[in-house]
Amino acid sequence: MSEAKPFSPDDLTFCIKTIHRPWSCHRLVESLRKHFVDPKIVVVDDGRPELRFSEKYPETAKHCKVIDLDKHDVGVGVGRNAAIDAAETEFIFLLDDDHVITNDFHLASVYERFQQHEIDILGVRQGGGGRPMLFAPLMNGKRIWMFRGEHRRVGSLAWCDMSSNAFLARRDTIAKLRWDPEIKTYEHWEFFYRASHVENLKVAVAEDNMVVHAHVGAKPYGDLRCRPKFRKLGLRKHGFHSLRYPGGGIVHA
Repeated sequence: MSEAKPFSPDDLTFCIKTIHRPWSCHRLVESLRKHFVDPKIVVVDDGRPELRFSEKYPETAKHCKVIDLDKHDVGVGVGRNAAIDAAETEFIFLLDDDHVITNDFHLASVYERFQQHEIDILGVRQGGGGRPMLFAPLMNGKRIWMFRGEHRRVGSLAWCDMSSNAFLARRDTIAKLRWDPEIKTYEHWEFFYRASHVENLKVAVAEDNMVVHAHVGAKPYGDLRCRPKFRKLGLRKHGFHSLRYPGGGIVHA
């Protein structure tokens, strides 16, 4: 273990990728501003102009560095990479646009354990989800199995292969790892598979910390989200023909 540096919110940028859910992004930004004093926030929006966060909520957007991309639907990977590249702090905290910050989120505590245990990616729970997950190969390495589990545990801190999309990391670590720009959606498992199994980064979940995952459905968003061809792209990239989910469901490439 190493001695933790004192926590300062000035060392951190909250990074958010959004599309076609401006009301949700507004809700998240307002919750951040409620719990932190003048937080640094980067929002990358690749939505249609009439559905942009900055268009619908200009007063809230003034408190963020908003990047409205010229190209519509660049995908989660390109958008998140742009947010990370725009951050100018040592640390970033990634959030989805349908997260909400509450009193159950204690950033100073997350930061302290991140430093003490030399972790690369430290996630928090998101409601009932975001528990520690592992990956294992099945069927002679042709199927990847995603399941609930952990490598080891110290109190509420569990080392694993995959956390939620609410996580703390050094900006340089994620800027190097990056999201695959070709995988516009169904990117979560592929990002963490590379992090834990290819780059051998140390991933953990602080199970005593939580953000709310308040999902907001919208047809303009849903039409872009539900495109399983990008899940197939991720599977084929790593030589898998199928993926088994924690509940036992199997999808094929």
